[in-house]
Amino acid sequence: MRYLRDRIISLVVTLFLISAVTFFTVNVLPGDPAILILGTEGDPERLDSLRQELGLHQHALVRFTDWLRGLLSGNLGRSIRYSVEIGPLIRNALPVTLLLAVASVGLALLISIPIGIGCAVRQGSFLETVSLLLTQLGMALPSFWLGFLLIHLFALELGLLPPAGFSSGASLILPALALAIPRAAVLTRVVRSSMIDTLSQDYIRTARSKGLPQHLVLYKHALKNAAVSIASVAGVHLTQLLGGTIVIEQVFGLPGLGQLLLAAALQRDLPLVQGLVVISAALILMVNFGVDLVLLGLDPRLRYE
Repeated sequence: MRYLRDRIISLVVTLFLISAVTFFTVNVLPGDPAILILGTEGDPERLDSLRQELGLHQHALVRFTDWLRGLLSGNLGRSIRYSVEIGPLIRNALPVTLLLAVASVGLALLISIPIGIGCAVRQGSFLETVSLLLTQLGMALPSFWLGFLLIHLFALELGLLPPAGFSSGASLILPALALAIPRAAVLTRVVRSSMIDTLSQDYIRTARSKGLPQHLVLYKHALKNAAVSIASVAGVHLTQLLGGTIVIEQVFGLPGLGQLLLAAALQRDLPLVQGLVVISAALILMVNFGVDLVLLGLDPRLRYE
């Protein structure tokens, strides 16, 4: 409970600091946000109206307090570009990005775990050599290039999957695969090295000397202890995807947070940019907190410490 209390306090403090930095970076450092949004050639009446709408006549600390109060109540303000509340815009885009990130990491784990275990069990074999070469290639391939390749093969040539847009779960298969392949390459090496280290432990030799089947030794004993490193790296990939799927969402035309953030930045919609940054930061902090809890359950040494 003490660990959970400290982590929750750290999460709240970090999120407050991120909110403060985001607000003052967007609203104070650039100078006059109204001029930044409309440009120096903007109509004076429209500039004055926008200043009133953004509350620029108030002190920055007052505006920050009001915005933070609205944030806590779920009110992120209004989008200048879309002329609607920011909350519904983010709620509509969030599931797409969240599903894409989770599906990508899930696919990466499904690919990497069996290949990594096979490499660890058959060290020096032809399988390991080929797998390591493929993982090296996978880490070097950009996700957006893989995306174009997958669209050409599975959507245009074979017609099996939709090339772009978001109409059903099938629309996420190709972008998730494009993101999963480079991450599967990294995770395969992590699984391999973790399993090699675990399989050399005394308790694994004891389990084998008792005549336990190979699959029980590998998946029940060895993989369970190697899962700490695997979960740590998978958690890092998940947080990266939650904050960085802009390119893939553009390639596949997905209406996620990345696409929304890019449109807001290009249209200089500062309130929407501000809301998206804070929500993305909150998601990443929550995922990190969840990964910490998973590691706490997997590794008794962390609970002891």
